[in-house]
Amino acid sequence: MKQEWLPEAVPPNETAAAHGGSEITATECRECGAQVHGLNGRYACGLCGWVNHWSQGSTALPRAEDDPDYPHH
Repeated sequence: MKQEWLPEAVPPNETAAAHGGSEITATECRECGAQVHGLNGRYACGLCGWVNHWSQGSTALPRAEDDPDYPHH
């Protein structure tokens, strides 16, 4: 018998902040009209390749200096 994989359910009382401040959002692709999902308002369409500008997201992006691999001199 093949076992079906189901995604892990997040309890409804937990907020996006409890998960690192990330929220899955959805919109319509501005090029082809497909429904696309993204993280914090940043989208990329897998059908036509449309990507919205990084500044249109709903949260600030981390700085390069915040990356643990950033070369600190």
